[in-house]
Amino acid sequence: MKSYDVLIVGGGVFGMTSAVELAKRKYKIGLINPDSIPHHLAASTDVNKAVRMEYGSDKEYFRMAEICIDRWKEWNDFFGEKLYHEVGFLMLCKGNMEDGKHRYEKQSYENLLASGYVTDRLTTKELKKRFPAVNANVYQDAFFNPKGGYVESGLVITKLAEYARSLGVEIHERQTAESIEVENERLKAVKTKEGITFHCGHALIAAGANTPYLLPELQPYIKTTGHPLFWLKPENSKYFSPPYLSFFAADISNSGWYGFPFVPKYGIVKIGKHSNGLLMHPDKDDRQIKDEEVVDMRSFLKESFPELASAPLVFTRRCLYTDTLDGHFWIDQHPNIKGLSVSTGGSGHGMKMAPILGEMTADRIEGKIHQFSQRYRWRHLGVETSQTEEARYLENRKV
Repeated sequence: MKSYDVLIVGGGVFGMTSAVELAKRKYKIGLINPDSIPHHLAASTDVNKAVRMEYGSDKEYFRMAEICIDRWKEWNDFFGEKLYHEVGFLMLCKGNMEDGKHRYEKQSYENLLASGYVTDRLTTKELKKRFPAVNANVYQDAFFNPKGGYVESGLVITKLAEYARSLGVEIHERQTAESIEVENERLKAVKTKEGITFHCGHALIAAGANTPYLLPELQPYIKTTGHPLFWLKPENSKYFSPPYLSFFAADISNSGWYGFPFVPKYGIVKIGKHSNGLLMHPDKDDRQIKDEEVVDMRSFLKESFPELASAPLVFTRRCLYTDTLDGHFWIDQHPNIKGLSVSTGGSGHGMKMAPILGEMTADRIEGKIHQFSQRYRWRHLGVETSQTEEARYLENRKV
């Protein structure tokens, strides 16, 4: 019989960062995960994820990302490996940034300037010269922020798992949480499909898209959506590599399109769409990319990155977002069950905040107030709730 101070359900970015932080605070930690780590279907498992401070009018996320970028650099040094690649962030607008359709880009730009960051506002001519792969005839306005880029997300989880083990965390792979055992409104144990009961003083559910299925009371507030990702192999990688291309958003608040520069390790450029996605069940629904999504992607590239438009498509993946209705994290103790906490609701921006997620979660488990914890508390969300992340292209601001 296994027993822990805290048992963590889920070995993705929410669970693994929490395991590390709680172990550093001297708790006896166990972690269960339904497959190997990184899990091949987890949102965390990918070649890269964006890191950016650009959050439009949302100054709290701006500040969180600002802190995280500095910590990503510290993690590079601590782990002795380049997890974070500061290739910069290019924001492209089809219209002038001053018009109403580009409020997200304009407010992001103004936040950067007000905070003293050096950013380059680019004319069409300057854009064409500096980033030749971009079809500058399509984008009237742009700016480049050198502070930002991407992390190698799958590698991040691998390194965090190694670190967690070195701190004494016991990681149990291929153990799938099936139910929680509650007695007199207090959590006693977590049972797995594989037949093991894990006893614990406290349990943290950080199971990503499976969280609302383990805790059905969250289903009205959290949805699982699937988003297309495409890997393409360019014929000539030079102008798709830094400094000729950075992480970019292509009129994202009106289109959803974003992408990454050439990744030499895999020989690919990755393109994604940050929008409504498809409502999905994490275990039951087909994650295959649809033909019409490939056509949509090719159309975007033909217009915006012509040299990539006919590049071989070598891999596709559907990334699952654990979407809260308001687009904010859900990190708090359960209001009705003592000894149970939740850390989830990445809503498409969990990985970039990895360096602070663990401490935010550990503080709430201990009953403390973190500087960023207030709006991520357990809360009621109704049908009138709008998703607030301004970079995301959403119909009616609903997921």
